[in-house]
Amino acid sequence: MVYLGLEMKKMKRRKFLLVLTFVCFVTAIIQYAMGNMTYCGVKYGSEVGWFFKNGLTTNSYYLLIPIFSLVGMELFLLEVRNNTLNNLLSIPIRKGDLIKSKMLLLFIISVIYTMLLFLLMFVLELSLNINSLDTGIVFLYIARYLVHGVICFIISAFIVSIMLYLEQSIQVAVVTGFVLSFLGVFISQTEIAYIYFVNAMFYISGVVDSTVFEKLIASSVVLFIAVLALFFYGKSVKREF
Repeated sequence: MVYLGLEMKKMKRRKFLLVLTFVCFVTAIIQYAMGNMTYCGVKYGSEVGWFFKNGLTTNSYYLLIPIFSLVGMELFLLEVRNNTLNNLLSIPIRKGDLIKSKMLLLFIISVIYTMLLFLLMFVLELSLNINSLDTGIVFLYIARYLVHGVICFIISAFIVSIMLYLEQSIQVAVVTGFVLSFLGVFISQTEIAYIYFVNAMFYISGVVDSTVFEKLIASSVVLFIAVLALFFYGKSVKREF
């Protein structure tokens, strides 16, 4: 917990969280503009749940993974950039604990960002559907946003672990995250999209109707990605970042 507190202070000094909040609000503004577009005189957002679903889909395919990958790399490379890593390792601190604290903070940021996104979409839903929005769909999408937030964290952690192992930059990590996410848009058109880890989250959360078998395969794929991430972080423990 001490390490986690230190990591949070570093991020606060970098004003990184303010930037993430700004990005989240910009995303909501874009969704608001899209929802107020009309087709045959009817606004897209007037359909109950439109903002929830469209916000979740577009962010999962285009933004969440690149953003979380950026945050993860920033957490790990901050000491390298400031030339403080060797000083940290000269005191009684285990590199494994340092990695765990950074991953825990990335997880917390990922969940908070995703739930902030949900709250903004909830406000947009209220703006057009306040009389027809029921608690059932609200709680359904709370669960879906949480699932996507956690899985996007796992995928981003995997990307970060690979980038650290290959000693790549933040820019490469962000581009990799975006490309892997964007590929999911095309793979979603296939019948076996659930075997690709980006699309797997849609099957697990129920955004895409799926069978029990498809959900099991999708869950196994995500679990495999998590195991791979742990493997590469284990490799990183044995050397400097």
